[in-house]
Amino acid sequence: MRKQEKKGQALVEMALVLPLFIFVIIGIFDFGRVLHCWGTLNYQCVRAARVSTRRINPLLTGSAMIPSAFPTLTETATTFNQYRSPMMTATNYLDQNAATYTDEDGNTIAVPVLFSHSGIGTASPTVEIRAAYKLDMITPLIGTLVGGENSPGAITIHAYASESKE
Repeated sequence: MRKQEKKGQALVEMALVLPLFIFVIIGIFDFGRVLHCWGTLNYQCVRAARVSTRRINPLLTGSAMIPSAFPTLTETATTFNQYRSPMMTATNYLDQNAATYTDEDGNTIAVPVLFSHSGIGTASPTVEIRAAYKLDMITPLIGTLVGGENSPGAITIHAYASESKE
């Protein structure tokens, strides 16, 4: 009786399990990217809302909700863009607008506004910031399974922040 070799069996088992293992690893990587983008987008909204509700001059009366007492849309957009992750490209934000302001030298500068808002520059007592980001998945099968409203293989992440003016 000859001793049987099991080298071929191990190779077949590895060929069956290795694609599943790689799929799980890349799926974990995609989940981490989604979690990172959602956390960053949420933080951007919160920081922009906080900046836009802080009174420029604290000596003004608390009941005066005049628009000139609070930061402008360009200052809010600058703060929102300041906290953007390098992984999140500006072209994948779903709300694409621009606001302009004039600097000390008289130059007109355009600031991208990558969110929708209400209450900035108005007499409203609250400010609401909404943002949405389209994230392309790396794993083709997961992207197909959870493909969102924009395109197959991409999901849309939403964030919202609401703050009361001081």
